[in-house]
Amino acid sequence: MNARAVAAWSGACLFIVLLTSNPAYKALVLAAAFTSVAAAGIAPSRMRRLLAGVALIAAFDAGLNFVSAHLGRTVLFNLPDGIPAIGGPYTLEALAFGVSGGMTIAAAILAASPFSLILRPHEVVDALPAALSRTGTAIAASMNLVPSVAGSFMQVSEAQRLRGWRPRGPRSWAEVVVPVVMTSVEGSIQLAESMEARGFGSGPRTFLLPSRLQAKDWTLVAAAALAVILFVTSQVAGWAADWYPYPSLELPRIDIAPLIACGLLFAPVLVWRSRD
Repeated sequence: MNARAVAAWSGACLFIVLLTSNPAYKALVLAAAFTSVAAAGIAPSRMRRLLAGVALIAAFDAGLNFVSAHLGRTVLFNLPDGIPAIGGPYTLEALAFGVSGGMTIAAAILAASPFSLILRPHEVVDALPAALSRTGTAIAASMNLVPSVAGSFMQVSEAQRLRGWRPRGPRSWAEVVVPVVMTSVEGSIQLAESMEARGFGSGPRTFLLPSRLQAKDWTLVAAAALAVILFVTSQVAGWAADWYPYPSLELPRIDIAPLIACGLLFAPVLVWRSRD
């Protein structure tokens, strides 16, 4: 799997889902991102954590708009206006708009997830141009931060339990958090020393020959590019109609050309599932 091809597909997903306000096309991009990531063979435990986080963030965004936007004609229920912040009518239009925004966030997260769940950090760094080598190094280090802290937390908590430690409230967790923080600081110092020993920043970056795009990678790049071109053309021609639920909720208009553009984003399902 080539990082450049993955970047092209992720960029196409992000471009389309952020360009349109039509929830039908957003739902297609979300479905394409989900099925593509699932086809990549991610471990079930990591996939469950990803989906749980995405669902939580999307639900929060939808609920926030439902609570804060008291607009629309289809009133579901009312809270007294005297209640600060949450008082007023709760409408179906506000809920629909919130769900549409939640789909945007969910699709964007799933489209970008291959960079941390499928690709290895050095593959992401090697895919960047030489001018962004320092930025790539920072990105690679940050991508390793969360897994390393999580692993350190599990090791420290298990060691403390073997010594008889049991959680007794927020204060007792300091016996785990402090060693984890100290371990993370020590790991950061070791990383800095290793980079200095290897001459990081002292001259031009050395690199391995980047992996070439194979036929499957070019297929993915072509599908992503064609999806973007077709969707932009649809927007200019007026085929990819926008959607706005206020003041009355209406079904979004759907046209064949933008549907085909979104359908091209399912290309990784075939490419990644059939990879060696």
